[in-house]
Amino acid sequence: MSEHDTDVLHSGLKDNDALAPSIPWRFVVPLHIVAIVSMALTVVFSYAEIFPFTSPLGLYRLLPGDILIDFVWLYVISVAIGIVVYLTSRHLSLLQWKMHRLITGRNCNYHIQALDPRAGHASYIRRLIIPAFVSLGLASTLASNSSIADLLFVTESFDTLAPSARGIAETMPLFFLLLLISSFIVIFFAPAWLLEDTGIIYERKIEGTRSTADIEGVGNYYLALLKGFAGISTIATYFLIALQTYEWFTSLPGTIEVPLWFFLLPVVVIFIAPLLAMGPISVVYSFYELAMRRNVRDLERRMKSEGLERVVVELPTSVA
Repeated sequence: MSEHDTDVLHSGLKDNDALAPSIPWRFVVPLHIVAIVSMALTVVFSYAEIFPFTSPLGLYRLLPGDILIDFVWLYVISVAIGIVVYLTSRHLSLLQWKMHRLITGRNCNYHIQALDPRAGHASYIRRLIIPAFVSLGLASTLASNSSIADLLFVTESFDTLAPSARGIAETMPLFFLLLLISSFIVIFFAPAWLLEDTGIIYERKIEGTRSTADIEGVGNYYLALLKGFAGISTIATYFLIALQTYEWFTSLPGTIEVPLWFFLLPVVVIFIAPLLAMGPISVVYSFYELAMRRNVRDLERRMKSEGLERVVVELPTSVA
Protein backbone atom coordinates (compact mmCIF):
# COMPACT_ATOMS: atom_id res chain seq x y z
CA MET A 1 0.00 0.00 0.00
CA SER A 2 1.45 3.35 -1.01
CA GLU A 3 1.68 6.44 1.19
CA HIS A 4 -1.01 8.02 -0.96
CA ASP A 5 -3.29 5.04 -0.38
CA THR A 6 -2.59 5.28 3.35
CA ASP A 7 -3.52 8.97 3.42
CA VAL A 8 -6.71 8.25 1.50
CA LEU A 9 -7.48 5.41 3.88
CA HIS A 10 -7.06 7.60 6.96
CA SER A 11 -8.92 10.50 5.45
CA GLY A 12 -11.94 8.33 6.01
CA LEU A 13 -11.58 8.83 9.75
CA LYS A 14 -13.83 11.84 9.60
CA ASP A 15 -16.60 9.65 8.24
CA ASN A 16 -15.45 6.44 9.87
CA ASP A 17 -18.44 4.36 10.86
CA ALA A 18 -16.17 1.96 12.78
CA LEU A 19 -15.25 4.79 15.18
CA ALA A 20 -18.85 5.82 15.72
CA PRO A 21 -20.31 4.78 19.09
CA SER A 22 -21.00 1.06 18.96
CA ILE A 23 -23.12 -0.14 21.87
CA PRO A 24 -24.92 -3.49 21.37
CA TRP A 25 -28.16 -2.72 23.16
CA ARG A 26 -29.39 -6.30 22.68
CA PHE A 27 -26.65 -7.34 25.09
CA VAL A 28 -26.53 -4.30 27.37
CA VAL A 29 -30.26 -4.06 28.12
CA PRO A 30 -30.65 -7.70 29.31
CA LEU A 31 -27.41 -7.30 31.28
CA HIS A 32 -28.79 -4.33 33.18
CA ILE A 33 -32.14 -6.03 33.65
CA VAL A 34 -30.39 -8.97 35.34
CA ALA A 35 -28.31 -6.60 37.49
CA ILE A 36 -31.29 -4.45 38.51
CA VAL A 37 -33.49 -7.47 39.27
CA SER A 38 -30.71 -8.97 41.41
CA MET A 39 -30.31 -5.71 43.29
CA ALA A 40 -34.07 -5.35 43.73
CA LEU A 41 -34.35 -8.88 45.17
CA THR A 42 -31.51 -8.14 47.58
CA VAL A 43 -33.30 -4.98 48.74
CA VAL A 44 -36.65 -6.78 49.14
CA PHE A 45 -35.12 -9.69 51.06
CA SER A 46 -33.23 -7.24 53.28
CA TYR A 47 -36.35 -5.23 54.06
CA ALA A 48 -38.12 -8.52 54.80
CA GLU A 49 -35.21 -9.39 57.16
CA ILE A 50 -34.39 -12.54 55.20
CA PHE A 51 -30.99 -11.04 54.32
CA PRO A 52 -29.06 -9.40 57.18
CA PHE A 53 -28.49 -6.03 55.44
CA THR A 54 -30.97 -4.10 57.57
CA SER A 55 -28.56 -1.56 59.04
CA PRO A 56 -29.40 2.12 58.39
CA LEU A 57 -25.78 2.40 57.24
CA GLY A 58 -26.61 0.18 54.28
CA LEU A 59 -23.83 -1.81 52.61
CA TYR A 60 -21.04 0.71 52.17
CA ARG A 61 -19.74 2.61 55.17
CA LEU A 62 -18.57 5.61 53.15
CA LEU A 63 -21.81 6.10 51.20
CA PRO A 64 -24.90 7.69 52.80
CA GLY A 65 -28.22 5.84 52.83
CA ASP A 66 -29.49 2.32 53.37
CA ILE A 67 -29.14 -0.63 51.00
CA LEU A 68 -31.59 0.80 48.44
CA ILE A 69 -29.73 4.12 48.22
CA ASP A 70 -26.41 2.28 48.05
CA PHE A 71 -27.46 0.53 44.84
CA VAL A 72 -28.48 3.89 43.38
CA TRP A 73 -25.04 5.17 44.31
CA LEU A 74 -23.43 2.40 42.24
CA TYR A 75 -24.93 3.81 39.05
CA VAL A 76 -24.26 7.41 40.07
CA ILE A 77 -20.60 6.49 40.57
CA SER A 78 -20.57 4.70 37.20
CA VAL A 79 -21.82 7.81 35.42
CA ALA A 80 -19.27 9.98 37.27
CA ILE A 81 -16.41 7.64 36.32
CA GLY A 82 -17.75 7.55 32.75
CA ILE A 83 -17.44 11.34 32.56
CA VAL A 84 -13.87 11.08 33.85
CA VAL A 85 -13.08 8.50 31.15
CA TYR A 86 -14.76 10.68 28.51
CA LEU A 87 -12.58 13.67 29.41
CA THR A 88 -9.24 12.11 30.34
CA SER A 89 -8.69 8.96 28.24
CA ARG A 90 -6.46 10.60 25.64
CA HIS A 91 -4.32 12.24 28.34
CA LEU A 92 -3.96 8.98 30.24
CA SER A 93 -3.10 7.17 26.99
CA LEU A 94 -0.26 9.62 26.40
CA LEU A 95 0.91 9.00 29.96
CA GLN A 96 0.85 5.24 29.42
CA TRP A 97 2.89 5.64 26.25
CA LYS A 98 5.51 7.70 28.10
CA MET A 99 5.57 5.14 30.89
CA HIS A 100 6.14 2.41 28.31
CA ARG A 101 9.11 4.34 26.91
CA LEU A 102 10.52 4.59 30.43
CA ILE A 103 9.94 0.89 31.18
CA THR A 104 11.62 -0.23 27.95
CA GLY A 105 14.56 2.11 28.47
CA ARG A 106 13.80 3.97 25.24
CA ASN A 107 14.93 0.86 23.39
CA CYS A 108 11.94 0.83 21.06
CA ASN A 109 10.75 2.63 17.96
CA TYR A 110 7.14 3.76 17.99
CA HIS A 111 4.75 4.13 15.07
CA ILE A 112 1.08 4.66 14.29
CA GLN A 113 -0.25 1.66 12.44
CA ALA A 114 -2.51 2.48 9.51
CA LEU A 115 -5.77 0.81 10.45
CA ASP A 116 -8.54 0.20 7.98
CA PRO A 117 -11.29 2.68 8.96
CA ARG A 118 -13.87 0.22 7.69
CA ALA A 119 -12.85 -2.37 10.28
CA GLY A 120 -14.43 -2.52 13.71
CA HIS A 121 -12.56 -2.62 17.00
CA ALA A 122 -12.23 -5.35 19.60
CA SER A 123 -15.17 -7.36 20.92
CA TYR A 124 -17.49 -5.36 23.16
CA ILE A 125 -18.13 -8.33 25.46
CA ARG A 126 -14.41 -9.07 25.81
CA ARG A 127 -13.81 -5.47 26.83
CA LEU A 128 -16.37 -5.83 29.59
CA ILE A 129 -15.58 -9.27 30.97
CA ILE A 130 -11.82 -8.74 31.53
CA PRO A 131 -12.34 -5.66 33.76
CA ALA A 132 -15.01 -7.63 35.63
CA PHE A 133 -12.54 -10.41 36.46
CA VAL A 134 -9.85 -7.87 37.40
CA SER A 135 -12.41 -6.31 39.75
CA LEU A 136 -13.13 -9.74 41.20
CA GLY A 137 -9.46 -10.30 41.99
CA LEU A 138 -9.03 -6.86 43.54
CA ALA A 139 -12.26 -7.17 45.55
CA SER A 140 -11.05 -10.53 46.87
CA THR A 141 -7.81 -8.89 48.00
CA LEU A 142 -9.68 -6.09 49.76
CA ALA A 143 -12.21 -8.42 51.38
CA SER A 144 -9.47 -10.68 52.73
CA ASN A 145 -8.02 -7.76 54.70
CA SER A 146 -10.38 -7.29 57.64
CA SER A 147 -9.28 -3.69 58.28
CA ILE A 148 -9.96 -2.60 54.71
CA ALA A 149 -13.18 -4.61 54.55
CA ASP A 150 -14.44 -2.98 57.76
CA LEU A 151 -13.56 0.45 56.39
CA LEU A 152 -15.51 -0.03 53.16
CA PHE A 153 -18.25 -2.51 54.06
CA VAL A 154 -20.70 -2.61 56.99
CA THR A 155 -19.47 -5.97 58.27
CA GLU A 156 -21.47 -5.75 61.50
CA SER A 157 -24.52 -6.69 59.41
CA PHE A 158 -23.38 -10.28 59.84
CA ASP A 159 -23.24 -10.17 63.66
CA THR A 160 -26.77 -11.53 63.95
CA LEU A 161 -26.23 -14.47 61.61
CA ALA A 162 -26.61 -17.94 63.01
CA PRO A 163 -23.53 -20.21 62.88
CA SER A 164 -25.17 -22.20 60.08
CA ALA A 165 -25.24 -19.06 57.91
CA ARG A 166 -21.70 -17.82 58.47
CA GLY A 167 -20.68 -19.03 55.03
CA ILE A 168 -22.63 -16.09 53.60
CA ALA A 169 -20.37 -13.70 55.49
CA GLU A 170 -17.37 -15.07 53.60
CA THR A 171 -18.67 -14.13 50.15
CA MET A 172 -21.04 -11.18 50.49
CA PRO A 173 -18.39 -8.52 51.31
CA LEU A 174 -16.42 -9.68 48.27
CA PHE A 175 -19.52 -9.49 46.08
CA PHE A 176 -20.59 -6.00 47.12
CA LEU A 177 -17.04 -4.63 47.06
CA LEU A 178 -16.78 -6.00 43.52
CA LEU A 179 -19.83 -3.98 42.45
CA LEU A 180 -18.40 -0.88 44.12
CA ILE A 181 -14.93 -0.90 42.55
CA SER A 182 -15.76 -2.29 39.11
CA SER A 183 -16.41 1.16 37.61
CA PHE A 184 -13.06 2.48 38.86
CA ILE A 185 -11.18 -0.38 37.18
CA VAL A 186 -12.17 0.95 33.74
CA ILE A 187 -9.94 3.98 34.34
CA PHE A 188 -6.95 1.63 33.92
CA PHE A 189 -8.38 -0.06 30.83
CA ALA A 190 -9.65 2.94 28.86
CA PRO A 191 -6.21 4.43 28.01
CA ALA A 192 -4.98 1.03 26.81
CA TRP A 193 -8.11 0.59 24.68
CA LEU A 194 -7.52 4.01 23.14
CA LEU A 195 -3.89 3.18 22.33
CA GLU A 196 -5.17 0.00 20.69
CA ASP A 197 -7.92 1.77 18.73
CA THR A 198 -5.47 4.48 17.58
CA GLY A 199 -2.96 1.89 16.39
CA ILE A 200 0.06 2.85 18.50
CA ILE A 201 2.67 0.11 18.08
CA TYR A 202 6.31 -0.37 19.03
CA GLU A 203 9.24 -2.43 17.78
CA ARG A 204 12.43 -3.32 19.53
CA LYS A 205 15.56 -1.69 18.19
CA ILE A 206 17.47 -4.63 16.70
CA GLU A 207 19.85 -2.89 14.34
CA GLY A 208 23.25 -4.59 14.43
CA THR A 209 22.00 -7.57 16.46
CA ARG A 210 20.87 -11.10 15.66
CA SER A 211 17.54 -10.58 17.41
CA THR A 212 14.18 -11.26 15.84
CA ALA A 213 11.74 -8.45 15.19
CA ASP A 214 9.28 -7.84 17.99
CA ILE A 215 6.27 -5.70 17.05
CA GLU A 216 3.36 -5.20 19.43
CA GLY A 217 0.70 -2.68 20.28
CA VAL A 218 1.46 -0.42 23.25
CA GLY A 219 -2.12 -0.85 24.41
CA ASN A 220 -1.76 -4.63 24.11
CA TYR A 221 1.26 -4.45 26.44
CA TYR A 222 -0.89 -3.08 29.26
CA LEU A 223 -3.92 -5.21 28.43
CA ALA A 224 -1.78 -8.35 28.60
CA LEU A 225 -0.67 -7.42 32.12
CA LEU A 226 -4.27 -6.82 33.18
CA LYS A 227 -5.44 -10.07 31.58
CA GLY A 228 -2.70 -11.96 33.41
CA PHE A 229 -3.78 -10.46 36.72
CA ALA A 230 -7.41 -11.28 35.91
CA GLY A 231 -6.63 -14.92 35.17
CA ILE A 232 -4.42 -15.58 38.18
CA SER A 233 -6.55 -13.64 40.66
CA THR A 234 -9.78 -15.28 39.47
CA ILE A 235 -8.38 -18.78 39.95
CA ALA A 236 -7.02 -17.79 43.37
CA THR A 237 -10.35 -16.22 44.38
CA TYR A 238 -12.43 -19.27 43.48
CA PHE A 239 -9.94 -21.53 45.23
CA LEU A 240 -9.98 -19.44 48.43
CA ILE A 241 -13.78 -19.26 48.46
CA ALA A 242 -14.00 -23.02 48.08
CA LEU A 243 -11.44 -23.49 50.87
CA GLN A 244 -13.22 -21.05 53.20
CA THR A 245 -16.57 -22.70 52.55
CA TYR A 246 -15.08 -26.13 53.29
CA GLU A 247 -13.41 -24.93 56.50
CA TRP A 248 -16.66 -23.29 57.61
CA PHE A 249 -18.62 -26.50 56.93
CA THR A 250 -16.15 -28.75 58.75
CA SER A 251 -16.10 -26.42 61.77
CA LEU A 252 -19.87 -26.70 62.33
CA PRO A 253 -21.06 -28.93 65.16
CA GLY A 254 -22.71 -32.09 63.94
CA THR A 255 -25.96 -31.11 65.62
CA ILE A 256 -26.48 -28.07 63.39
CA GLU A 257 -28.53 -28.60 60.26
CA VAL A 258 -27.48 -26.35 57.38
CA PRO A 259 -30.14 -25.51 54.76
CA LEU A 260 -29.09 -26.29 51.21
CA TRP A 261 -29.46 -22.67 50.08
CA PHE A 262 -26.77 -21.63 52.60
CA PHE A 263 -24.35 -23.64 50.47
CA LEU A 264 -25.74 -22.64 47.11
CA LEU A 265 -26.00 -18.89 47.73
CA PRO A 266 -22.26 -18.19 48.17
CA VAL A 267 -21.41 -20.34 45.15
CA VAL A 268 -24.05 -18.75 42.91
CA VAL A 269 -23.14 -15.23 44.06
CA ILE A 270 -19.45 -15.62 43.31
CA PHE A 271 -20.00 -17.15 39.88
CA ILE A 272 -22.52 -14.54 38.75
CA ALA A 273 -20.64 -11.65 40.39
CA PRO A 274 -18.51 -10.85 37.29
CA LEU A 275 -21.66 -10.85 35.14
CA LEU A 276 -23.37 -8.35 37.44
CA ALA A 277 -20.22 -6.23 37.62
CA MET A 278 -20.41 -5.84 33.84
CA GLY A 279 -23.47 -3.63 34.42
CA PRO A 280 -21.62 -0.67 35.98
CA ILE A 281 -18.64 -1.35 33.72
CA SER A 282 -20.82 -1.09 30.61
CA VAL A 283 -22.03 2.35 31.73
CA VAL A 284 -18.45 3.63 31.87
CA TYR A 285 -17.55 1.92 28.60
CA SER A 286 -20.45 3.65 26.87
CA PHE A 287 -18.81 6.99 27.68
CA TYR A 288 -15.55 5.67 26.22
CA GLU A 289 -17.37 4.79 23.01
CA LEU A 290 -19.02 8.20 22.83
CA ALA A 291 -15.64 9.94 23.00
CA MET A 292 -13.60 7.46 20.96
CA ARG A 293 -13.78 9.21 17.57
CA ARG A 294 -12.59 12.50 19.07
CA ASN A 295 -10.00 10.87 21.30
CA VAL A 296 -8.48 8.83 18.46
CA ARG A 297 -8.02 11.97 16.38
CA ASP A 298 -6.54 13.95 19.27
CA LEU A 299 -4.20 11.17 20.36
CA GLU A 300 -2.99 10.54 16.80
CA ARG A 301 -2.35 14.26 16.35
CA ARG A 302 -0.40 14.38 19.61
CA MET A 303 1.62 11.30 18.73
CA LYS A 304 2.59 12.84 15.40
CA SER A 305 3.80 15.90 17.26
CA GLU A 306 6.02 13.54 19.30
CA GLY A 307 7.61 12.30 16.08
CA LEU A 308 5.60 9.13 15.44
CA GLU A 309 4.84 8.36 11.82
CA ARG A 310 2.06 6.35 10.28
CA VAL A 311 3.15 2.99 8.89
CA VAL A 312 1.46 0.13 7.09
CA VAL A 313 1.99 -3.32 8.60
CA GLU A 314 1.44 -5.78 5.76
CA LEU A 315 1.25 -9.50 6.35
CA PRO A 316 1.33 -12.03 3.52
CA THR A 317 -2.09 -13.39 2.71
CA SER A 318 -2.46 -17.14 2.98
CA VAL A 319 -3.03 -19.02 -0.25
CA ALA A 320 -5.54 -21.82 -0.14
